[in-house]
Amino acid sequence: MYIFKNAMKNIYRNKGRNILIGIIILGIIVSTVVAFSINTTTDEIIKDYKNRFGSEVTLAPDMDKLMNQSEDKSGMMAAGPIEAIKTKQYFDFAESEYLKESIFTSEFGAVSKTLKAIDEDEDAGNGLMISKAIGPDGKAIESAMPNFKIIGNSTLESLEEFKSGKRKIIDGEMYKEKDECIVSQEFAELNNIKVGDFIEVNKATDENGDAYKLKVTGIYFDSTNEYSMPFKQAAMNKRNEILINLETAQGISGDEELYIQAKYYLKNPDMIKNFEEEVRAKGLPDMYNVTTDEESYNKIVGPVEGLGSITLMFVLVVLGLGSVILILLNTLSIRERKYEIGVLRAIGMKKGKVAIGLISESLIITAICLVIGIGAGSVLSQPVSNSLLQKQIEAQKTDKVPSQGFRMAISNSTGSASEDTISEIDVTLNGKAILEVTGVALLIALVSSVVGVSYITKYEPRKILTERG
Repeated sequence: MYIFKNAMKNIYRNKGRNILIGIIILGIIVSTVVAFSINTTTDEIIKDYKNRFGSEVTLAPDMDKLMNQSEDKSGMMAAGPIEAIKTKQYFDFAESEYLKESIFTSEFGAVSKTLKAIDEDEDAGNGLMISKAIGPDGKAIESAMPNFKIIGNSTLESLEEFKSGKRKIIDGEMYKEKDECIVSQEFAELNNIKVGDFIEVNKATDENGDAYKLKVTGIYFDSTNEYSMPFKQAAMNKRNEILINLETAQGISGDEELYIQAKYYLKNPDMIKNFEEEVRAKGLPDMYNVTTDEESYNKIVGPVEGLGSITLMFVLVVLGLGSVILILLNTLSIRERKYEIGVLRAIGMKKGKVAIGLISESLIITAICLVIGIGAGSVLSQPVSNSLLQKQIEAQKTDKVPSQGFRMAISNSTGSASEDTISEIDVTLNGKAILEVTGVALLIALVSSVVGVSYITKYEPRKILTERG
């Protein structure tokens, strides 16, 4: 207890020198807090996105192979259908032991003799024009020009627009059973549809067949853009989408004609090779590649990774220079107190207790700086992070990093949806970062003071006092 009290008194007696040391320690702590806060946050973000992109598998045609296959011997392009993945194969692939989850979506055009579509008059023939399409087997299929779109989902979790709040059930409830559906508010008002009513639809390729009855269990408000294209066509209007579950879609379309979009999520990103071997054995055509979306990952997370690298390099430089400066200051400080140390030794205080007293002074100063530095650093972390991240984003734009979609569907046709680069991160100082900062600060204080103490305590008291005289 005496050593601690004496250390407190010595800090006050030498307050000028100790304030200088405290300022340097405070600067190191604030810089370390900022860097560790940003690093901890970026590590969590990178881990989350890496698992997300690494776990979602994409089966897409290899364009190089497709080009080579399409050329005839004369070098001209030869017409011919792409070998498509069969609907049954998509479901077979989902039975893999390496998968955590599989999500299936099906979209197809529909017509109705009893319902009117929004913007239906924009379509010549009002949904009754005959067109030809190529089916999964490569054969031509005659169909009416659709004026509705039916979307079937295997899980409610796959309805991204409901999760994001762009769509919301305002009357009734989400479909739960087969042959149930939900429709948009505008569509319901146009056709005077209420919850509990039945509607009749036909698949566009079977407009003259028996109509399929669906029970409306819910009506949803839709705030999404009506069209994603500049021209108007009823089937492309999102207000004309009728949402059902996948089982209902299979009932309307039939398994053989059902176009599937599938998303497969691995239990672990490292299982990609095992999953590829399995789906190849189950009949996946060689024309398809099995990959994860690395380009999108790099586009979105690239600036965050750069931010983490910059802050890590910065804190290493600060710690290195700060440690050297503290060692020099502590050595000079203790040398100036050589006579004081000689007196303490001469009156009988053991070398170890003298060393503990001097080291305690350094640790007390560091503890005070920690309280102030952690508070100041946590406040500065967010603006520093935002500034550095914006610079990284600008640098990435300058380098013209290719833009890809955030998610790529596994389907008979390829496509992508865009996702912006992460433009802001919510920096937080968690318990782990606080412990790391505390450990680093105390270690630097301990090492710098031990170096100075070891320099002076090797002398005998008589020699110290003689040199003073």
